[in-house]
Amino acid sequence: MTTSESSARRRRGRLSAARGVAGTVCALLALAAALTGCGSDSGDDTGAPASAAPSRSADPSSASPTPAKPSSSPSPTAVKPLKPSTPAELRACADGSCTVVVTKGTEIPGAAALRAGPFTVSAVGPEGVDLSSVDASGFTSNLLGQRPDQGGPSTVNELSIAVLTIVGDTAKLRLFPAK
Repeated sequence: MTTSESSARRRRGRLSAARGVAGTVCALLALAAALTGCGSDSGDDTGAPASAAPSRSADPSSASPTPAKPSSSPSPTAVKPLKPSTPAELRACADGSCTVVVTKGTEIPGAAALRAGPFTVSAVGPEGVDLSSVDASGFTSNLLGQRPDQGGPSTVNELSIAVLTIVGDTAKLRLFPAK
């Protein structure tokens, strides 16, 4: 073995050792970062509580801690049920444009000009509102699980029906001509 070969081996040995130490340090830092990011301040954590210290700012004048303020979110209150629409309010839907509050069993008159209905509300609850309709020819339409967050109204022929809100066993619906 020549002198240049032995010095090259020594250099490789030192580099391997340095890489091993650097790799270990990197792995430990990555592990520490991962464990630090896993903390929870939701109150469900049985470990140490989350730090209440404010973050530090580069501006020394704003580095003083500010006292924690109590939560200003309102306390949960009972949701007031919606008052179901009267028969007269329901009859106003015959023109295809109305906003009504319904419960299970409510009958919404048909909108003949829009070729839709009459509708019967067969369910109202957390899963949504179920409506069914049988037209004069015997054709049945079912709108099942209609919800305010479904992405838009449902349409039967030329009538659109949107669920605005559901409260307990009542729901507010808006009926309007489809575009």
